Formats: sequence, structure tokens, C-alpha cells
Amino acid sequence: MLLVRVARPFARIAGLSLAVLAALAVLTGCVRARADLTVSGDYKVSGTMIAATVPTSSDDHGPQLSIPSDLGEQVVVQPYAADGYVGTQLSFANMDFDQFTTLVGGSSAASGNYQLLLRRVGDLVYFTGSIDLRTVPADHSDVELRITFPAGVSSTTGAVDDQTVTWQPKPGSITSLSATSDLSTLATAAWMRWSVLIGALLIGTVLVVSVLALRAHRRSLRIRRR
Repeated sequence: MLLVRVARPFARIAGLSLAVLAALAVLTGCVRARADLTVSGDYKVSGTMIAATVPTSSDDHGPQLSIPSDLGEQVVVQPYAADGYVGTQLSFANMDFDQFTTLVGGSSAASGNYQLLLRRVGDLVYFTGSIDLRTVPADHSDVELRITFPAGVSSTTGAVDDQTVTWQPKPGSITSLSATSDLSTLATAAWMRWSVLIGALLIGTVLVVSVLALRAHRRSLRIRRR
């Protein structure tokens, strides 16, 4: 689904990460696949991804991800266990759109099941793609994709709650993903806040000067009366 960073060393990660996604499309057991992304105002992506299944034995730890050591602290991989599912939770922060797109579009069998693209055109951020779950069993399937933008959502095929768009793809079908957010409103909002601040400072300065002038005038009148 939505995953990790891609630089040149990423060729080693992409196959492994996307292989897990491909596995989710052909599993005969219960599946949990979740991704939660957040886009920042400086066009970076952070988030978490969970890939898990219901274990078939005590030795079954679900889908496993291994991240190369040269990624340092950019990616955190942890075991996942909740609600009877086991697998892997992967967390990442501040990745650019190209890295995200390179990973998802890497050469893998999963690319036919998961097509995701996050791109910027001027101040617009476009998130598009599709998820093919036609081979995923309907029973006990838990698949969810969520992305939060720093500005309002102007159009989408998902469910919108404020600045967050959510998709819950259904097994046995292909889900189309699309969302657009206009980040130019952030600059407008920042300019308005700055204008209000400057205006408040100017008004405050005028008031202070007026008060001082009034006090000086009253003092001058008292001196004249003497």
C-alpha cells in the first residue's frame, strides 16, 4: 500500500515491501492492510503501514518486513499484534513525493494490484491510484487507506472528514483512489494571519502614541494653569 522511502538503495527495499502487498492480494486467510498518510505543507509525506494476517499456527507471525540498516532512523519497523492479527507495522517520516511514487511503482507483482501516485502541480497536490482486491476473500477482510492534507480537499472519490480522506476498499472489487488538495490556501491563510498581526501591532502603536500624546497635553495644561 503506502510505504517507505526510495533512493538508489531503495531498490533493495521495494521488492520486499511490495512483495508483502502482492501476498495480501492472494491470501486465502483473513487480511488486515492499513495505511495512514499525512502530507505536510512543505510537500512531504509521513505515515504508518500495517500488513497483517490471522495466524494459522503458533509459529505464524504474519507478513514480515525487513529494512536495510542504511536507512537509519527514517523508517521504524515493529511487530504488530492486535484483534487476532499478527504482522508488521512500518512507520516513516518526511519523505518526498518522488520517493513515495518510486517505491509504489517499483517492478513487482504488486504493481498490478496497487497503483498509487502522489504528485504536486504548482500548489495542487494530487493523490491517485487504484487497489485491486478481486482475489482477496470477503470474510474478515480489513483494508483501509487514509490520507490527511494540510489544506482542504477540493475533490475525491473517498469519504471526507475535514482534511482527511478515507477509503475502505471492498474485497472482490477494484477501488479507484483520487483526492486533490489546494495548498495555496495555506499561503493565503498565512498572509491573512500576518496581515492581522501587523494590523494589530499598528493599532496598538497608534493607541500607545495617542495615550502618551494625551497625557503630555494634560500635563501641559496643568503647567499653564499654574
